[in-house]
Amino acid sequence: MLLTNSHQKFRNPHLDFPTQKASYGRYGIHDYPAMLHYLVVREILKEFSSDKKTLYDPFCGSGVSLCEGLRFGLKVFGTDINPLALLITKVRTSKPVKIPINTILNKIKTSKTDIPQVKNLEYWFKDYVIEDLGKIRSAIKDFQGESFYELLLVTFSQTIRDVSNNRKGEFKRFRLSEEELTKFNPNVLEVFTKKLLDFCYRLRSDSIPTTSSSVNLYRSDTRQKIPFEEKIDVVITSPPYGDSRTTVAYGQFSSFSLDWLKGLNPYGDADLTLDKDSLGGKLTKDKLSLSKSLSSTLDKLYQIDKKRAEEVNAFYSDLFLACKNIANQLNNNAILCFVVGNRCVKGIQIPMDDIVKEIFELLGLKHLKTFIREIRNKRMPILNSPSNIVGKKSNTMKYEYVVLLEKTS
Repeated sequence: MLLTNSHQKFRNPHLDFPTQKASYGRYGIHDYPAMLHYLVVREILKEFSSDKKTLYDPFCGSGVSLCEGLRFGLKVFGTDINPLALLITKVRTSKPVKIPINTILNKIKTSKTDIPQVKNLEYWFKDYVIEDLGKIRSAIKDFQGESFYELLLVTFSQTIRDVSNNRKGEFKRFRLSEEELTKFNPNVLEVFTKKLLDFCYRLRSDSIPTTSSSVNLYRSDTRQKIPFEEKIDVVITSPPYGDSRTTVAYGQFSSFSLDWLKGLNPYGDADLTLDKDSLGGKLTKDKLSLSKSLSSTLDKLYQIDKKRAEEVNAFYSDLFLACKNIANQLNNNAILCFVVGNRCVKGIQIPMDDIVKEIFELLGLKHLKTFIREIRNKRMPILNSPSNIVGKKSNTMKYEYVVLLEKTS
């Protein structure tokens, strides 16, 4: 039982899951940064889902919380501003489908190339890679309306990442060195085929109960009105931890795929401006006083670096708007779980767990517990350069904080 400890905030090694990869089963369909560990979500649902019917993830990313909600028989809702995230979530939450693999491969081999306008295309992709990706894109267009169409798009997206000239394992855009590029000659069709077979296997081997009515996905900004009416019993989410410049740049991570998927993704198009549209993407001059922890942190930051302080202030200003909308969507006795990280800015740790707790308490929720777990498998930057001095790094996040609250009647 998660709530047996008498302390309000405590280290819980039971939630570390050091030997279980976060990319197990369906969660290995397409790379995605900073994924929630599915077993953390599962533990929360084991304790709190018995009398619940609906689950909402307002920053659903690649759909981990939604997949776990389906395992517990919940009707799930997900919102995100990133159309690639929603596409991945759609596939991860879907039933296995039969794929006419030979038909698809023959179609690719005989297709003319369809190459969208991509900025600096030759810089990021070799000439023959561009040609082969164009054939795959052209072939996929002929399968629109098929049950496996989104799966083809997600496979194409992962292939694009794998065959690009970007350094492997990076979230942001960093090109391979000239020496590395001479050795990098991927077989594009082979990469696509292997990924498609792998993703099909993952859907079959890691089954979840799902119907078209049990999964509800919306491209939506949580700072705006939530795009559905149904009240929510459980919220489990991991919001952005701060501005994209020093944490995870989801726009940069998604940009290669978004460029090549233009006009094909049922959730729409986007580009590198996605990061500017994220929480904290636009500065605000209004200094917040929503949380004692935030106020004291901002006071320290303003003394060191006014610009960085304003960026932190802007992020939490946006986060508050999102929290307010989320709180208004909750049923009485709903459980809310925010999994957050306490990053450092200019050497000062931002106590996001306390800030989130205090914001939701201001909005009328009751804090139950905060669990501290060590990050073992999460794909996110552990080091950053807070001073912008080359070679000078500092630890950003070693631990995650699982903040649990309840909306009391």
